[in-house]
Amino acid sequence: MEYSSALAALLARVEETRDQIGDAWPYHADPETGVWDTVDDGDWCGGHWVECLRIAGRLLGKPELIEEARARTEALRPKLEKDDQFRGHRFYYSAARLHAETGDPNLRTLALAAAYSMRAMAIPQNGAMPIGHEVQVKSTTLASRRIVAIDNVHPNLRLDFWAAAETGDPVFREGAMRHLDVTIRDFLRPDGSSIEFIEYHQTEDRILRHFTLLGVDDDSCWSRGQAWAIAGFLRAWQEFGETRYRDAGRAVLGYWQGKSGHAVPPWDFADPDGPLDTSASAIVVEQLARMAVDCDNSEALEFLDAMDPMLEALIAHIQPTGRLVNGCFNQPKEFANRSELIWGSAYLLIALSYLEEGRVIC
Repeated sequence: MEYSSALAALLARVEETRDQIGDAWPYHADPETGVWDTVDDGDWCGGHWVECLRIAGRLLGKPELIEEARARTEALRPKLEKDDQFRGHRFYYSAARLHAETGDPNLRTLALAAAYSMRAMAIPQNGAMPIGHEVQVKSTTLASRRIVAIDNVHPNLRLDFWAAAETGDPVFREGAMRHLDVTIRDFLRPDGSSIEFIEYHQTEDRILRHFTLLGVDDDSCWSRGQAWAIAGFLRAWQEFGETRYRDAGRAVLGYWQGKSGHAVPPWDFADPDGPLDTSASAIVVEQLARMAVDCDNSEALEFLDAMDPMLEALIAHIQPTGRLVNGCFNQPKEFANRSELIWGSAYLLIALSYLEEGRVIC
């Protein structure tokens, strides 16, 4: 399938966004006006904007955009010591990928510092990666070293996957696998749906409660959390070759497809008539596109069959202006619940850049 027009529209939107926001960081935009609500520090998704700039600079032949990405990565440096699960996203999509782009050893050092700091977050008794007591998400207030999210197979492990290959240090492979295995054990229901949050005992490998903040209720399935799980387990299978991660990926993707097929899902599968979340689809599509160009395992074909129809359904939500709309940030608070979301646009842009170039950068 030809995706060049969608890619061109997204790249044009990156440039338009850059002109609009100045030194601020894009967060979510009004779907009618395209005006961005910005933050001054990137919040949890600053790395995603850095990645948009890097891709646009590369594909448009504009090195000034890559230099801006580098400068913004330096602006994120103060967050290195924050006890925050999103350091994985923040520094993988900035320092690690910019190092792969530029070869700058200083960026490698920054990414490795973040990777080792993230590893130190693991809960000792079971290896699960917590959200952290300084976790930064503007729309929520939860923070803890004992609370773990289904999300964490994605943001917490991005740097593990990169650093394991970059350094050969077994701490990254072993640490990531401990967290993945706990997630399979505790977060995945028999039907393939996922729990959003679990709070563990302070000193024992024991669950105190499971709950949601962004879903319908504690026993529903929030679609973006399900997307993180799909992408996280399939990436883990791709990196480590362990079939239990393939099986987990198959289960969570199977639940998704049983509820929504290839269409953009509702924000929570228990509310099929509620707002959609294009950012959830974009997360899944990015991983499928990665596998399409960077996986020679014939078993991947069962997953790749979903890529084109999911991409087609997702691209239908791009306006002629290049805005990927119908993203749902936080439906319970009615916060940016039908909007353009910077990470949704970033994941679709990443996916299309993989397919355009036929490779992944790291």
